[in-house]
Amino acid sequence: MYRSILKLYYACTAPIAIYFILNSKTIHPAYKLSFFRKFSLGFKMFLNKFRIPTGTSYKSHLAMGLKILETPPEIVGDVVECGSWRGGSSANLSMICKLTNRKLLIFDSFEGLPASEDADRQGVYNEGDFCGSLEDVKANIERYGEIECCEFVKGWFNETLPNLNTPVLLAFLDVDLELSLETCVRYIWPNLIEKGYIFIDEYVGLDYCAIFWSEEYWRRYFDRTPPGLMGAGVGLPLGEYYIGPWEEKENHPLQHPNAGAYTRKDFSGSWIHFPESEQANS
Repeated sequence: MYRSILKLYYACTAPIAIYFILNSKTIHPAYKLSFFRKFSLGFKMFLNKFRIPTGTSYKSHLAMGLKILETPPEIVGDVVECGSWRGGSSANLSMICKLTNRKLLIFDSFEGLPASEDADRQGVYNEGDFCGSLEDVKANIERYGEIECCEFVKGWFNETLPNLNTPVLLAFLDVDLELSLETCVRYIWPNLIEKGYIFIDEYVGLDYCAIFWSEEYWRRYFDRTPPGLMGAGVGLPLGEYYIGPWEEKENHPLQHPNAGAYTRKDFSGSWIHFPESEQANS
């Protein structure tokens, strides 16, 4: 019953979600995204949710698309996806990249998740989970997306991402494991343009999100304060109802997190006020 209610809500609110998410005064006019083209794009993304198995929402794909569409075409930067599974999010992002004349770099082992290490607090997955073959992903994008703007990089992140040397406008990390997230952040962040974005999918885990708030991590590897994370713990407010925490989800069957979280290279998530120090200096 609850699942049916959620599906009905999801379908009935799609037009509203598309209208609200893509209602922006800063979508660049060069992309010629009229009212009707916005809805056409949004409904294609919505339908792809049912055509291709995916663990992410078309709403989060629209949110990423909005950030790309708000970026002027003269600003250089590719779109990067780490973790594609069967290509659902890839297909939707490829349509945005086609519209904005950008390249979509898809990084994946195409063999499923690696074995998790003992130190990984997200190690609830099995080796090989979320496996989509390269052929399957390509076929899905070719059928439901725009494959001509896609480039596929096969291999484990710690082997492929060190070779990334192009400017990145936006990266979408759907990598599940903490150690995979850290690898992606460490190698993608230096390539982000001045106001480049990183979106993640595993946003309900506070420990997982903590990498974007860790002063020690950002000081050690990037010599800066942490950028913080918009939507940490509950996701972006894109028409979903979720209070959390994730561990209590069975008690709230109609609560459903489904919207992603993101940071931007120029964001700051650093606390600077310490009363004892301020009193000593006054």
